[in-house]
Amino acid sequence: MRRSLVPALAVGLAAVLTACGTAGDAHPAPAASAPASTASTVVADPVAAIRQAFDRSLERTVTLDVTISAAGQTVTMRSAVEPATGRMTLHMKTPEPITMAVTQDAVYIQQDESDGKPWVKLDRDRLRPEGQLAQGLEIRAQAGILGGVVSAERTGDGRYTGVADSEKAVAAATSESQRATLRNAFKVIRQKSVPFEATLDAEGRLTMLTYTFDTAAGALRNELKLHSFGEPLAISVPPASETEDAAAEVYRYF
Repeated sequence: MRRSLVPALAVGLAAVLTACGTAGDAHPAPAASAPASTASTVVADPVAAIRQAFDRSLERTVTLDVTISAAGQTVTMRSAVEPATGRMTLHMKTPEPITMAVTQDAVYIQQDESDGKPWVKLDRDRLRPEGQLAQGLEIRAQAGILGGVVSAERTGDGRYTGVADSEKAVAAATSESQRATLRNAFKVIRQKSVPFEATLDAEGRLTMLTYTFDTAAGALRNELKLHSFGEPLAISVPPASETEDAAAEVYRYF
């Protein structure tokens, strides 16, 4: 893997960890096994509705579009995810483009302008559990800002406004490694309370989340869109002739 990809990928994954998450069980049973009517309506309490919304979005496959803007720079990412298996595709611009294909056993990362083979392969069981790559791949285990929602109110048409508490978001994380990741990510913010806007669909799924962190370097705006619920996920694993195994030093980063 080119060394320049390591910091770029780390920045993007850190952004994802703070952009979204769930305050519930890190490994809930897939909702596909539950009756279809269980997720048919939005719950009455706004705070409960927001807290449950991300989990409901992960009941089946989903596509996530993340945009983080700060100091005139923008990071964008699109990821199609199959939560039940952990399979996903990811395309990121940091502004350097990064493409990933993730199976249950491996992570394939495209190496643009590489002197070697165009893809590098990392074994998922060799990733450090506390590392940003392993944390970023565990979609259900993320405990981002939504884990700290303390107030919310409806503003109409599935739209909500509210406030999340960064300290409560850390406390809601389901493991010490996740808490450490969030503490590190939230070091840049100057306020404990974070106002947000969210949109839920008729089935209570999160479809939009926006909020802004106040940092010493200026405003950091986060936008998350979720869509394409239940659509088939196609993952093309690169052939062995175009893939090289990651060197041991790469696993020190991830």
